[in-house]
Amino acid sequence: MVEKLTQSLEDYLEAILFLEKKNRVARVKDIAEALKVQMPSVTGAVRILKEKGLVDYEKNSYITLTNSGAKIARSIYNKHQIVQRFLSEVLMVKEDEAESIACQIEHAMPGSIAARLESFTDFVLSDKVPLGQFRDETGDY
Repeated sequence: MVEKLTQSLEDYLEAILFLEKKNRVARVKDIAEALKVQMPSVTGAVRILKEKGLVDYEKNSYITLTNSGAKIARSIYNKHQIVQRFLSEVLMVKEDEAESIACQIEHAMPGSIAARLESFTDFVLSDKVPLGQFRDETGDY
């Protein structure tokens, strides 16, 4: 079991997951661009993630998630999607603000709470709840 990762290392895993989906592989340069950091910062973070068994990487090569790394990255990404959906579709937070807030909350939220938030969001967005009335009463923030 991997000990709790820092928010920064979780961001690296999430970026690698995204890049693997997009390009099939992740490179130091691409990660640096995605996270808006310097390439030496990426190299240092990747070295730590490799020591923890979360990525495979050899100098001047591609970076790939191990099974453990992919599992953690998918969990972080899933929590991000759940929070962003709740903020944008239920609370009507503007998309860019919802994205930014979701990036912060995803790191602190346990998976069990994310699952409950997802269920709550699904329920609120179903026809069972008069969401229109809520939106009319709260207006646009």
